[in-house]
Amino acid sequence: MDRNDAPAECRIVRFVPGRRPTDEDMHPGLGSSDCAALVTGDTDDGNRAIVLFEVSDGAAADASLGVVGADDRRPARVEEGGGARRRVVLSPNIDFAAEDLGFSVGFLRRAEVTVQATHTGVVEAEDHTTLDVCDIRLLGLLYQRIIDALLRPDVARQAAAAGVDDPGVEFHPWFPVLRIGGDKAALYTRALVDDIVGKQRHLTDPAWLLRVGVYLELLTCLGVFEAVRHDVGDPLTSEERAAFEHSEVYRETRERIDPGAWREVWALRAIAFPRRGSPRAGPVSALNLLQKKRATLRFLHVHHEDLKHAIELAGPNRHNAQETWQRVFRDAERAVLRQTAAAFPELGFLPRPLRERVLWQRRAVAGQEGLYATACHQYRASMNAVAEWAKRRRLMDHAGDECVPVQVSLLEAHMGDATKVAALQRRDGYGERLDVAEPVEQSRPTTEEIEALLENVAILGMLSRADLTALAASVRPLLLGPTERLVVQGSGDDSLFIVAEGEVEVLLRRHDGEDVFVERMGHGAVVGEMSLLTGERRSATVRAVEAALVLEIGYRQYEPLLQAHPEWLDELAVIMEDRLRRRQVRLAEHDGALRTVALRERIRRRFFTGTATAGLEPA
Repeated sequence: MDRNDAPAECRIVRFVPGRRPTDEDMHPGLGSSDCAALVTGDTDDGNRAIVLFEVSDGAAADASLGVVGADDRRPARVEEGGGARRRVVLSPNIDFAAEDLGFSVGFLRRAEVTVQATHTGVVEAEDHTTLDVCDIRLLGLLYQRIIDALLRPDVARQAAAAGVDDPGVEFHPWFPVLRIGGDKAALYTRALVDDIVGKQRHLTDPAWLLRVGVYLELLTCLGVFEAVRHDVGDPLTSEERAAFEHSEVYRETRERIDPGAWREVWALRAIAFPRRGSPRAGPVSALNLLQKKRATLRFLHVHHEDLKHAIELAGPNRHNAQETWQRVFRDAERAVLRQTAAAFPELGFLPRPLRERVLWQRRAVAGQEGLYATACHQYRASMNAVAEWAKRRRLMDHAGDECVPVQVSLLEAHMGDATKVAALQRRDGYGERLDVAEPVEQSRPTTEEIEALLENVAILGMLSRADLTALAASVRPLLLGPTERLVVQGSGDDSLFIVAEGEVEVLLRRHDGEDVFVERMGHGAVVGEMSLLTGERRSATVRAVEAALVLEIGYRQYEPLLQAHPEWLDELAVIMEDRLRRRQVRLAEHDGALRTVALRERIRRRFFTGTATAGLEPA
């Protein structure tokens, strides 16, 4: 046996948030395995789920695939990958076509991939990983069932009781939140397909959003079905009812649904039909807009309580949930703009000036706001409240005071500074116009442009032109949106980043949970060198201020350069020492300011409120 009788080794390259397996081809060392697989039903063979792995030189590799909970396993295809890495390539539309991915299994299953290193036919090492599997065509069907099985018959019943013609389901008070919410779900579902199937990077961890979305749909729809089934009939089939009530798959869901809360929302379904003297809006009274507002607000409140439970079921995501939350929020804003006319047909019967005021008015008389501003503010507040709840339970985390700050809002940008709209749209893969949500191809700088950026970075100044060209071809450019993080304090990744355009800011999380601003850095700044060089976890969080372009250099790209230029260690050590010094100065200033505020408050209480019980310490 060659290899000095050392046994073969085998290691799967785990999923890393923000990286895709196809990155490995262009940026060796910066790819990672897929975390999910989607069945789309398409005949196009471009849908692939990829698991990257490494085996010892001279060892053969085998792979197998199975679904957790099922007995059968089958061989999986192994291909040579970029560099030393190999890949297991799955075809979800074929490999999972025969699997039950519907209601009986909760729309989600786990696939297990096993890779083995063999020598002379003997298995010497193996490794395992799992992927979430979902038939993406099934998402949203339960929401549509609420409209078809509950709302349409309810409109007919209410119209008959009022002695008027059926006005159509679009006038039901529940219709706006379901129409707009369905479109929001369709938008982020498209992002899931783009990222999981198309290997784009609109979402850093698409599997987490997939799980949250599936669990939220189940919790909300099953809660609604349980609330109304004794009044209007059961929307579930007998087979679905049996699965829901008896299957272990639904045990945790059954424990978390709240039919009582949904019965309260169902009570807010009365359509305001025209009465003598009341203003009309087509087949209903203009007051129906108020009915829709009440129902929508209450629906969202209960829906977001379900969202908390969905996060619990999806599992913790403490390193990249903030960026996902911001994307979902912007998709909700897009859905409001896209679907308002269909969700509120009453507006079409109002005079144009009044319609514009109802839609776009900023806070004015009696604090009233238009529909768009109200939707933006209330939904953002609700998303932030859920994020804070999850943060306290260590299920999510975010940098700064709010998970979804105002500067990531499309509607706020449109109504306040329209120049920021294009950057937010591009970040999510859309064209620059806010009223159009058509996907566009993400542009990326050319190798020549990257090379021009790198040659102005001080620590790369000693590279030869050939080395600089090779590095420019392998680094990974990342386009960041406002407040999007590229480094998260406490994470274990070890890439180095160079700021090419825009600015980034450094935040340090204190022991009490407060995020303290440390500094801003602009063009040419180097970020993350400490973790790359020492292997330590990230000591601070770094995020974009507005839109920013950064270049990622991984350990595998940087190691040969550092080996060739050991003199860089001295320069990098100076950079790190200077950064630590500035951080210590900033924290000392921050702590001094807090002590001054606390001292001022103690003096104020002693001499102006008389509430102090202890005297000041003598100087």
